[in-house]
Amino acid sequence: MRTLYYNGVFHTMRSEGDVVPSIVVEDGRIVALGGEDGAGTPGASGCCIDIGGAHVYPALIDAHLHMLDSIALLCMGEEVCAFAHGRVEPADLAGVQRRIREIAKRAGAKPGSLLILSNYVSAAMAEGRLPNRWELDEWGNGADVWVINIDGHSGSCSSALLEKLGLEGVAPDGIFCGPAHDANLGKFTACLASRITPRALARGVARFCNQCASFGIGTVCALEGTDDVERDRMTELVAFLGQRMPLDVRLFPQYMDEAKLARVRGRMGAPRVGGCMKWELDGSVGSRTAAFSEPFRDGTQGSLYFDTDELRQTVRRLADAGYQVSAHAIGDVAIDQMCSVLSDVPGRHRIDHFEFPSPQAVEWACNHKPFITVQPGYAWIDQRFLHGYERFLSERQIASQVPLARLDAAGVPLCGSSDSPVQPPDPFLQMRGMREFSVASESLAGYRTLRTYTVNGGLMLGEKKGLMEEGYEASFFTCDVDLETCEPDALEGLRARKLWLRGKPYRPLSEGLGALARLLATSPRAI
Repeated sequence: MRTLYYNGVFHTMRSEGDVVPSIVVEDGRIVALGGEDGAGTPGASGCCIDIGGAHVYPALIDAHLHMLDSIALLCMGEEVCAFAHGRVEPADLAGVQRRIREIAKRAGAKPGSLLILSNYVSAAMAEGRLPNRWELDEWGNGADVWVINIDGHSGSCSSALLEKLGLEGVAPDGIFCGPAHDANLGKFTACLASRITPRALARGVARFCNQCASFGIGTVCALEGTDDVERDRMTELVAFLGQRMPLDVRLFPQYMDEAKLARVRGRMGAPRVGGCMKWELDGSVGSRTAAFSEPFRDGTQGSLYFDTDELRQTVRRLADAGYQVSAHAIGDVAIDQMCSVLSDVPGRHRIDHFEFPSPQAVEWACNHKPFITVQPGYAWIDQRFLHGYERFLSERQIASQVPLARLDAAGVPLCGSSDSPVQPPDPFLQMRGMREFSVASESLAGYRTLRTYTVNGGLMLGEKKGLMEEGYEASFFTCDVDLETCEPDALEGLRARKLWLRGKPYRPLSEGLGALARLLATSPRAI
């Protein structure tokens, strides 16, 4: 059936300021756009839907998040820190102790129970560190406690959890950082995810889908899996669920092991691989493990996780097999390594983060135009609340942050993303970070920021998404704000009015087992 959507400001994204007053949808695709006179009718057998004067945009695409971890935290986790009154609270270990004791009491924590505590901000702590195992033993009442630092590359756990994982020799004090963290994160993920009950899974999946829909997100690129467990059954579960979710899930298996890759490849619509975990070329700024050509302010020096020739052989093998490859690189040395590797392989690939590129890497990107996934919302938060960059990096390093405007002007497709659960999947926070970028001269205007979450994401996936044009997917959202012309502060706390996916309105999922059962019975789609 043909449906006319009218009485809205439909931002086509074909060019800045290009709007139409109506669109016609049939079989989940846009079949006509109305002109200035409102032309375009559903036909005799169609129906009409009044948008109520709202602004309408293509459904957003989050190009880099971790769905399993996001679901787990939504169903079993709580945040330690919050941003309030222009600062991080709590900001010392005494305040953290009070917060964890409060969470443990409310959860009825005891030996054998599990506490996942996210959004810890070590860079903002007076002591500048994570809590150790003995502190967590006491504060968590003997429970299995896992604290996740906001940098995504460090964390700490209680003695009980450390012993369950057999990692006492890796981190005697329970604090994991850099390679020790990244090489063992799969063990944590497998242990924690295996303890998600069906009821908790139902709650987490519903909350994740509903949260994304509230932001107008219709497609998520889920970077999942690790090579440090024998069989990654949880990622296989994520692939199974992703085929049946109302959102479009596009899986990026984080494997180099081809046997593991084969177990999920059949569920995928296109060959993609990489992201974080095994595909991390270096660490992060917060954990002082990003690979820079100069030391951090405290004298520590991050290093590469891969031999370049070994990495080149792996990327070449997968690229020759038709895979789009994605890899995490934050420091200039790691970014230079990935640019060097990609220069020798066929296809158009991704570099994720690309946070502190060297001048030669910027020049390379302008010429080769890889897809680059960015999360400028983190820099926006750091500049105002965390102050980690100014604590750990030189002024030269801070000034070398990804030159958004230069890359965009050169035609490099920047893809907006959140890295959830490292950050919430709020696209408007990331857009604000692009518009009020730490390096002011590299800020983007409203239309250009919108492209990172729409047109560019569709190009990266090779799908007809992210644009309002005939033949494109009829997934879109409505909101009260003109995202092309509004002031950056109008993005704070913004939510979508409503989301449509393939021509159908998104209906929020309930958190009960019945909703999960209906989801599991849904016909699968390629992810």
